[in-house]
Amino acid sequence: MKRDFSAAVADIENGKGPRLLMLFGDDLQVQQACKTVVDLLVPENQRGFNLERLDGRAATWDQIEASLMTPPFFPGKKVIWVESVPYFVTREQKGELGEKILRLWSDGLREEASKVLMDLLVIEGWTQERWEELGLAPSGPLLELLGVDGPEARGDAEALFAYCKSRGLDFNARKAAAGHRLFELLDQGLPEWDFLLLTALQVDRRSRLYKRFDELGAALYVGPERDRYGKISRESLLEFINQRLKQAGKTLEPRAREMILTRSGDNLRALDQELEKLFLYAGERPTISGQDVEAVFADQGEGWIFDLTRAVGEGDPAAALTHLARLIAQGEHPLRLLATLAGEIRKLLAARQLIEGELRAVWKRGMSYPQFQQRVLQQGAPLLTRNAYADYMCFERADHFSVSELRAHMEGIFDADLRLKSSSSDSRLVMERLLLGMCLRPRGKRIGELKAAM
Repeated sequence: MKRDFSAAVADIENGKGPRLLMLFGDDLQVQQACKTVVDLLVPENQRGFNLERLDGRAATWDQIEASLMTPPFFPGKKVIWVESVPYFVTREQKGELGEKILRLWSDGLREEASKVLMDLLVIEGWTQERWEELGLAPSGPLLELLGVDGPEARGDAEALFAYCKSRGLDFNARKAAAGHRLFELLDQGLPEWDFLLLTALQVDRRSRLYKRFDELGAALYVGPERDRYGKISRESLLEFINQRLKQAGKTLEPRAREMILTRSGDNLRALDQELEKLFLYAGERPTISGQDVEAVFADQGEGWIFDLTRAVGEGDPAAALTHLARLIAQGEHPLRLLATLAGEIRKLLAARQLIEGELRAVWKRGMSYPQFQQRVLQQGAPLLTRNAYADYMCFERADHFSVSELRAHMEGIFDADLRLKSSSSDSRLVMERLLLGMCLRPRGKRIGELKAAM
């Protein structure tokens, strides 16, 4: 029985539907949905007794069941809210989990990435002893488990591993979440006073348990639709941003809107926090400018790469080093920065080769996005990235480089990668040396090549 969250809320208000829900999707919207359910069922002055919140990774099923069987202190419903339950994760998700872990890490969601990594390791049978035996770098089996393919993914995996080692993973606490008896609970039914509210970070929709919840209309996705790569669409981000602007009574300059979209990752909670900072920074001013965004909006996506490559393209070492210092201060790992920079230069090189080759007659510097869609992407499908607008931005940036310059930058990145991984060199100095070399490379040949290509 398929339902959306608004239908579930209507059923709760009318006393209909199942007396349990499992919500999954975007963390911010899931939390907001849970708050809506609690607001409907438990008056605020009764929440000290009629609301219990438990950690699904640490609480045993006996603890949860004891809470369910204990009547509420006050008349009315008692809500048992169990967060981050691992009951819907299966071994069949191994490949999906590996991809998600690396995506969460690359989006700056370190804690979430480490939690999902533990889920993956536990379902693969890892123990505390096996984890502790690992050295200071991820081993082959762990890299294989994460599906690491290429230097960028390896850089992310190494940074994630270092983070998890520094924080410590407690497998014994995580194992306490095993042994659920949800099937029995669904067969027997809940006591009349209970409402069971579950949230899950990971859900395998192919599992028997999920299908049982889905049949009852008790499994609900809450959040924006994502593409097959797990990315939130530009339209969904715009919708969320516009809602927050309306609530705050603010408007955005066009440049500020594009900067926010570029800097937004795939976590709406992080985006919401950055927007709140932006509103406070703007104060009484009704319109937010690009300068405001640049001053306070932290880069949750990979928008920083656009700023960095623009500084390199303009031969501005001061700007490039400033961007690097900001990223390192935010806790970005040099290997991840280098891997992302390498991926960007590869895309720019591919775009530049297309501009000088088969697209020479159709690409024009300064063309608008609609013109790009009509003339360059005649079939509508992107050529280099995951969407047409990202392609357009990539071609625009590539138009400020030559093929030989981009190839030289790749050689510099390869040299920096070797230094970071095989020597005791200071990682920040290695990155600064790379950027200075990219910015200060003689530009006469490049300018001549660009003129000849136009």
